[in-house]
Amino acid sequence: MTPSRVARYIGPSIMASGILTPANQITILRLVFVPIFAALVVERDYRWALVVLVAAAISDVLDGNVARIFHQKTSLGVALDPIADKALMTTAFITLAVRDALPWWLTIMVLSRDVAILLTALLIILAEGYRTFTPSALGKASTAVQMMTIFVAVSHQAAIPLASDLVVKIFIYLAAALTAASGIHYLLVATERYAHKDGDGAA
Repeated sequence: MTPSRVARYIGPSIMASGILTPANQITILRLVFVPIFAALVVERDYRWALVVLVAAAISDVLDGNVARIFHQKTSLGVALDPIADKALMTTAFITLAVRDALPWWLTIMVLSRDVAILLTALLIILAEGYRTFTPSALGKASTAVQMMTIFVAVSHQAAIPLASDLVVKIFIYLAAALTAASGIHYLLVATERYAHKDGDGAA
């Protein structure tokens, strides 16, 4: 079978299976934005980088709403959405640090917190078996402020008047505080649950 025939067969089959729903296509589009954003920041084209960032934020709102309104929630969408969000944020922090738009110490702190969360999830799985993980209010606040810090930093580099140097510094330190607090919180939760499991086993 030729590649063109394979494409004609696989394409409609995927669509018919309900995998590539409109919501999932929007999420995939957000993943496409990641390398585009990185390239724009590396080239210091911050105004277009800001446009891409806004488009990514809109897509983040749209995919969830589309999935709910049209009852198109899928396991692929549930998996892709946080991956797309994390890919964009991680790429943004690294590229902005490379261009000195954000400090490296904040980028390292954010990435370290993500590693801590992954370790926390593994500990909880070891303690309680596989389960879905609901982010804490502190974790959600930390992620929201991190995203706002990226927006403010890019806006500042794009010479947007409201994004002054002072505003950028405020968001940097606020993001650092919440990142540290949420990372410690997740580690404490994991330690408590793992200790509780050991206590039950000893009993």
